[in-house]
Amino acid sequence: MSDATVRAAGTRWARCVRWLGLDRNPLRRPADRIEAAVRLATAMLILVAVPIAALAAGQRADHMFLRDAQARQAADHQVSAVLTEDVPASSTATDPYVTVQTTWAPARWTAPDGSAHSGQVLVPAGASKGTKTPIWINASGVITDPPAGHLDVVAEVSVTVVVTSLGLIIVLLSGLGLTRRALDRRRLSAWEAEWRAVGPLWTGRRT
Repeated sequence: MSDATVRAAGTRWARCVRWLGLDRNPLRRPADRIEAAVRLATAMLILVAVPIAALAAGQRADHMFLRDAQARQAADHQVSAVLTEDVPASSTATDPYVTVQTTWAPARWTAPDGSAHSGQVLVPAGASKGTKTPIWINASGVITDPPAGHLDVVAEVSVTVVVTSLGLIIVLLSGLGLTRRALDRRRLSAWEAEWRAVGPLWTGRRT
């Protein structure tokens, strides 16, 4: 390792220590020490408290979303819907990003209680009358979204963890910014008071 690299590393370390207020600078005022303490506390909270809070939020979200998915799976049912009409082979609103074009078509199905239902279902374009397609229905026989799967739960938990982490970091940094602004006003007032006392001695002016 070259001397320049060692000096650069030492300079960065010294700046970090000075930024955290750990350099025992005798010229620091009480406001400077307060700011350094708040800055250090903010850094520690970001490094320690934020991961802990994000982990707790992720575990809670995992239990909540998993419980909801299990409840949906127990309450909803998957049945086969039968198309009542032929579906055109092509649609005017085609999606160039999918290999299988789909469209809505009329169909009928039977709920677990034996009641008959009908409505629009999403099927591949070109499907013929009588084709069966699986759908999810609720206790009333109405079409509903499929229960959340494992990947859905993982995605929801990931979003919760990211939002929790970013939210806490923004709150902590905002608190640091407000504290620094208040301390800056305090320092400015102190500097003005000291200049009013010392300035005339240097300039010969009297206030």
